[in-house]
Amino acid sequence: MIKLFLLHPNFTDTAVDNSGQLYFCPDCALIEGFLSYYPEVRAQLEIIYVQFSKPRQVIVDLIGEQNQGCPVLVMEKKDNSDNADHFKSAHPYLFMNTPAAIIQYLAKKFQVGLPHP
Repeated sequence: MIKLFLLHPNFTDTAVDNSGQLYFCPDCALIEGFLSYYPEVRAQLEIIYVQFSKPRQVIVDLIGEQNQGCPVLVMEKKDNSDNADHFKSAHPYLFMNTPAAIIQYLAKKFQVGLPHP
């Protein structure tokens, strides 16, 4: 199954401020918006919410410490029958971590609306 890792909203970031200000990830919110348009796509994914703080061990264990940013779409190479040109590789996994590429891939794979050019 395709795994999609997103950050939980309402996190704090002491690198930005120490006031306890809550934040959300704009890139993860973009993916959430796409999934709210197409619940049939959401139903085909294993969506895993992770904390803002690093290391995000569940991602590190799959594709390495250098690739733990969110959002990230991960699948086993053996489970992919689509063109893998837009994926990065971390054996035995394929992954992509740019919101536009994730949405484009999911829209094509599940035959739903594409982003307007």
